[in-house]
Amino acid sequence: MKPNNQGFALQWSDALATGLAVVDEQHQQLIEIYNRAVLAQAGDSQGDAHHLLDELLNYTKYHFREESSLMQQWDIEPSHCEAHLRAHESFVAFLKKAQLVARNHPADITIDILAFLAQWLLHHIAGVDARMGREILALQDKAANKISTNASAIDHSHEKMIDVVSQLSDALGQKTFDLLDQQQKILDLQSLYRALLMSGDTLVHSRCEREMLASLCSKLTQDTPFHTVWVGRPGLSGVFDVLALAGDGAQQVEDSPPRLTDDARASVVVQAWTRKQTVVCNDALADPDLAPWHAGFAQHQWLSILALPLIRNQEVWAVLAFAAARRDAFDERTLEVCTRISALIGFGLDEIDLKARIRVLQEQEARMARTDALTGLPNRLAFDEYFSQALARTRRRGTTLVVGMLDLDDFKPVNDRFGHAVGDMLLRDLAQALRERLRETDYLARLGGDEFVVLFEDLSPGHDDSELGAMLDRLHSAVEVPFDLGESRSAKIGMTLGLACYPGDGGEADALLRAADVAMYACKARKGARDRWWEMRLAGLDRGDLKPIVATHRALQSGASTAPISTDRVGPGAVVEDIVGAFFEGLGESPAFDAILRRLSANQLDQLKRAQESRLIALLAQGKAGQGLA
Repeated sequence: MKPNNQGFALQWSDALATGLAVVDEQHQQLIEIYNRAVLAQAGDSQGDAHHLLDELLNYTKYHFREESSLMQQWDIEPSHCEAHLRAHESFVAFLKKAQLVARNHPADITIDILAFLAQWLLHHIAGVDARMGREILALQDKAANKISTNASAIDHSHEKMIDVVSQLSDALGQKTFDLLDQQQKILDLQSLYRALLMSGDTLVHSRCEREMLASLCSKLTQDTPFHTVWVGRPGLSGVFDVLALAGDGAQQVEDSPPRLTDDARASVVVQAWTRKQTVVCNDALADPDLAPWHAGFAQHQWLSILALPLIRNQEVWAVLAFAAARRDAFDERTLEVCTRISALIGFGLDEIDLKARIRVLQEQEARMARTDALTGLPNRLAFDEYFSQALARTRRRGTTLVVGMLDLDDFKPVNDRFGHAVGDMLLRDLAQALRERLRETDYLARLGGDEFVVLFEDLSPGHDDSELGAMLDRLHSAVEVPFDLGESRSAKIGMTLGLACYPGDGGEADALLRAADVAMYACKARKGARDRWWEMRLAGLDRGDLKPIVATHRALQSGASTAPISTDRVGPGAVVEDIVGAFFEGLGESPAFDAILRRLSANQLDQLKRAQESRLIALLAQGKAGQGLA
């Protein structure tokens, strides 16, 4: 035997010959198969080292049967024959273990196995089989009817040495497997702990249940002892639905998904589900209760199986299943790591549920913050958000948008006569009636009290009043019939609507709302003499009525005033007071606005003026426009 770049190859020589042609020929064949396995392992030849080990085992069994026949034919010494056959059994057992180890262990471990096999083959050929050859040749020649004392002593010593070496070889072989097994367990545990760390990382970054389970199953089959990992739970038919699945043996799940059954011969996954506890089987092909699945397990290499319940919200929600391509894969430490992984998944599922509940609560709170509690309509916050979006859509589409400020007429007497509870009921009924009369593209919100706002979107740029009028007539029908207040009571109310149009009346939300608000109050001021319940902008006013408003507006913009402003008074506050005074004087020149102002008491009018002065001072301070007024 000589180690080289091709591993541990063996060379046949006459020194290995037993003198028995048939035995030597078979020995050469064994060495040839072994060398092909070495070359395959080193990558210097085509073929699978694992398959060649299978071939070596099969040929070894054939060779041992031939040797056993020869020993029976020539009546070999019983003790020698017994020792020889024990060596055969030991080597077959060794090769079977070597098969399993080579199949499941890394390449460097497989090389160690091949090196030990070379030593064993050489010892068996040059020692055990050579002794058998000498005995058979002696019997064949009939030349050793009585062996000399010295020869007997030499033979006896040699045989003792062969027996001792054989025992040492067997012990060394077992020790080698023990060390290899321990080394593999360490490697497996290292890979399992890496998988455990990856599982934690997956739980942190997963956004949903399906993504988390799929990622975990995939990672748990990468460089781990697991051949297949999957998660499933019973569907309506009792067959397990596959929630996530990964690994080379996944076809077993797809071909034969578990089904709930009362039969004692239930699959490992079904047992874990029904018993609500961990179930492990370290030799699936030897378990008689799993006989219905043995063919599939053998085909897909499910030699060890582990199933653990997944706990979600303190209940068994699904089953996490592992399959390994070798027996006894789930020892105590591996089982501990898998149990921790299942617990992590449970925590991850609970975290997903918690996030979902928080998200629902946030959505509910967001809806509540944007919903009028009395009518269920959108409130001012919701309207402001929607209005900006509606304007953006209107600009993109090149259409027309109309906003309307709506105020109820004769609603206060309802509250005064029947109480606020009845008034609230009327508002709810009205909100429902208005909503039913709007198009799906229209938007209605309650600003507070008896004030509402409505948006009409997707009007054609060239729309006329008849198109809008038909929509508004339908809306007004909500108040054309008295409201039933219960207990044989009813109330009749009216509505006033001021409208502003984009883009004609302004390009921004605030400007359009102000224009609609002014139009609404103008329409309300002429309630007794108007021929319709709504007005578009200030179209219902005479042009002369607009002059004081426009002039005062320009005065505020330029710092001038439509009325004489005293400059003898000192400070911006005095100037602002004069501007506000001039503004209200200008309003008084309009019959429509004068009618509104007359409805205010002297104290209310004074409060309104003071509020306007404070607001104007704040605006001047923000724009530093008061510097030239001091």
